[in-house]
Amino acid sequence: MINKIKDIVKNVEQSYRFNRVTKAFERRYLNVNPDLFKETIDGDLIKQYEMKWSVFGKKVETKTFRLCYNLSGIADLNIVPENLFASVIEPRLNRYAISNFLEIKNVYNKWFRSSEHFPKAFFHKIDGIYYNNDYQIINDIDHYLSQNRLELPVIIKASKDTYGGTDVRFIKRPEDVKIALSEFKNLVCQEVIKQSKFLEDINSSSINTIRTCLYRNDQGSFEVLNNSIRFGVNGSLDNETSGGIVCNINENGMLHTYAVDKYANKFVEHPNTCAKFLSLKIPFYDELNQVAIKIANELIYCNLASLDMCLDMNNNWRCIEVNLRGQTIRFAQYAGKGFFGKHTDDVIKKVRDI
Repeated sequence: MINKIKDIVKNVEQSYRFNRVTKAFERRYLNVNPDLFKETIDGDLIKQYEMKWSVFGKKVETKTFRLCYNLSGIADLNIVPENLFASVIEPRLNRYAISNFLEIKNVYNKWFRSSEHFPKAFFHKIDGIYYNNDYQIINDIDHYLSQNRLELPVIIKASKDTYGGTDVRFIKRPEDVKIALSEFKNLVCQEVIKQSKFLEDINSSSINTIRTCLYRNDQGSFEVLNNSIRFGVNGSLDNETSGGIVCNINENGMLHTYAVDKYANKFVEHPNTCAKFLSLKIPFYDELNQVAIKIANELIYCNLASLDMCLDMNNNWRCIEVNLRGQTIRFAQYAGKGFFGKHTDDVIKKVRDI
């Protein structure tokens, strides 16, 4: 009886989440060019698509499929319905709330053995208490700062529950440090990573990160699913929610023919520098994947991760952020590639059986 009640509660919660997420995507789609949702795909393919993704017992929306096809010209049945990913697939792949601990920026240097790939932290503020980089309590932050001069400029950012590049402060002057400290209950003060000349030449107004998405295979190791590079535009951060654009990267490190913004507008070159995406290849691309896998394999209680990676001025790959919740699948799919690629059927079976 107790198990039956638990199943009922679970089904109600999942239905509520599915409906809420579906409405959220419908609102975002209102800002997308309606021509991108036109019925241009063969009807038989639409039926195959609906059959493939109906295994979760939810009504399959085909807007994602049509949008990705009309953008890319590629009809890939592995394109994941966005509302299904956000409400069913990701929550089941990363179903343990305890894994969210590894998203907290205060723990990067403490948890990961590969901490050299993360930004250097000068100090932390956790639930209002200050700690140095060895996690020893700082009783007087003013005295600590007077005795430990920061290597300005620095980045001060909220260390938990942040999305889309929000709550990040670029600090150049000592007097601005205290102002930033008063804004967040949980924060980390980090070094400013200077990006490689390759990235700087494309866009110097912001750090340009690569979103590396990884999936844990049946052997327990993470594999790279896809990579996409993000650029700031007109001085914005590189996050698409802040006005940035995103360009998918193929298996050889070459950029896709176009980038897109949050609402699926296409760009064949960077709007500010006119750098053409088609002609660009990410340097040290194999090393990017190796470092990302090394970091991801230290994650526990999760099967899906997205890392924000940057190539620094010494051509070393650095991890700016670990994302385990609210991950986006648009970057690869707007280039016509199913987010999970060759792992799609395995993911469907794994998620269905959970």
